[in-house]
Amino acid sequence: MLDWAKGYGLTFAAIFQKVGTYQYPEKGKPVEARYHGRHVLNRHPDGLEKKCVGCELCAWACPADAIYVEGGDNTEAQRYSPGERYGAVYQINYSRCIFSAGCASRRARPGR
Repeated sequence: MLDWAKGYGLTFAAIFQKVGTYQYPEKGKPVEARYHGRHVLNRHPDGLEKKCVGCELCAWACPADAIYVEGGDNTEAQRYSPGERYGAVYQINYSRCIFSAGCASRRARPGR
């Protein structure tokens, strides 16, 4: 019955809230706790990939379908990672990425 009064009260309360202004180049906007930065495929100094084993789980876990991974097999002549497979094609569409961190929870970790 008094739903309209609740709506007006919420609007009226929002008028007096402080606006968040950030001095961008000098002071950045605080980031969320789950933000891990820009996605990159890290490599060792000798050129071997650090963590990607070409399992394509990060592409499956991405809710925005922003990751494309195509796995390849290592041979003795051409070795790209310490394991049996590597990420032959690793592409991320940053315009589709919503930073859900689903890919970070699926990537291979040392000791696993």
